[in-house]
Amino acid sequence: MSARSILWIDLRTRPGEPDLCSSLPKIYKRFRVNRISDILPAIRNWLPWAVCFEYDNPDPCGLEALVDIKHRHSSLPIVMLTEHHSESLASWALRCCVWDYLVKPLPVRNLCSCLANIDRRLSRSQEAFSAARTSLASMENGLLEKSSTFGHLAPAVSYIEANYQEKIRMATAARLCRLSPFQFSRNFKRENGLTFRDFVVKLRVQRAAQLMKDTHASVTEAAFVVGFNDLSYFARMFRKQFGMSPSHFRAESEPSQLLLFPPESLKH
Repeated sequence: MSARSILWIDLRTRPGEPDLCSSLPKIYKRFRVNRISDILPAIRNWLPWAVCFEYDNPDPCGLEALVDIKHRHSSLPIVMLTEHHSESLASWALRCCVWDYLVKPLPVRNLCSCLANIDRRLSRSQEAFSAARTSLASMENGLLEKSSTFGHLAPAVSYIEANYQEKIRMATAARLCRLSPFQFSRNFKRENGLTFRDFVVKLRVQRAAQLMKDTHASVTEAAFVVGFNDLSYFARMFRKQFGMSPSHFRAESEPSQLLLFPPESLKH
């Protein structure tokens, strides 16, 4: 494993005592700060792989700093180490989605085990996200290679693209194509390899992915903007299409990686 940079935030009130940071093996490159005001500049300058907050007796300011970093950098793993322990503090850490909550004193091997677990999980996450990006790119590349069009179904596709954020009715799409609902449904499935409903869902999922990548909108915002009114259903459809949860996709996405997904890319 190559060296991993760790930002160690020492917020102990007794900083002269021995700490775990200095005991970590050399595979971890450590940067230490002990003032809350230095945390954000340190993250910008050093781009850490993970962050460790060390406390002896956490105070409100120190805990608020952790929440702020988690809010600003949601995909950055945060490990919380504390000498003071209570069930309420552990529950608070869980609600804040810290990666791990460790109670001191503890052997350095326990911390190393935690960091190794982070490395394994992040590696799997990056592989999943890479696969999702490849899938999106193949959709776009596939579009460029196709010479076929939607032909006589083009009015329906235009209707879907213009109104996918609202309630879409197959009867309206069929009428635009001058077909009965039965004829339209059969022709649509034959031409696109998807039912009308599946086509709409797939387009909405792709547009939600685009929105999260482009604007970093929240999962909830993206889902409702593109026409979903059930977050659980949206999450299932997103995972089915991209092989990962929408929250995972959002955390891994960067605005510069934006891809556009014209409706034709939904075919096959």
